[in-house]
Amino acid sequence: MDENKNFGTRPLQERPPAQYQTVILTRNRILQKLLAVKPDAEADSGSDPAQINLVVRGMSEQITLGTGKIAIIGRADFQMGGFQPDVDLTRYGAQERGVSRAHARLHVSKETLYITDLYSANGTYLRGDKLEPEKPYALSNGDEFVVGSLGVKVEFE
Repeated sequence: MDENKNFGTRPLQERPPAQYQTVILTRNRILQKLLAVKPDAEADSGSDPAQINLVVRGMSEQITLGTGKIAIIGRADFQMGGFQPDVDLTRYGAQERGVSRAHARLHVSKETLYITDLYSANGTYLRGDKLEPEKPYALSNGDEFVVGSLGVKVEFE
């Protein structure tokens, strides 16, 4: 049985290169938005991947990101097609704290770490300001961003 037929979706086609591409999958009036970052033409492809620690309530999640790579932050949902983000905040009470399935994206470009809100239901905040969806914001070492009402401190070198 073809699952794509049941949910009214079709395979993704190759698209012209763009810095950001949005893919919207609908099911039962719920939108999942996943943004993919294409490597910058000017980016240094020889740079080392960044070691990034995300600290949530005293617990640390470690991820490694290279230039042009992304990490989706959110919470898993095994009932809605089995979605699992790269950084799963479920065990930190993400659903109760308003974290969306695909809440925000982290990516590295030109040796700078960026966070982008993915049209989350309860917003992403940095330094007290609500982030505009699909607009990347630079993170500094030691910054705390808030997804829903869950604070996450970012540490990197």
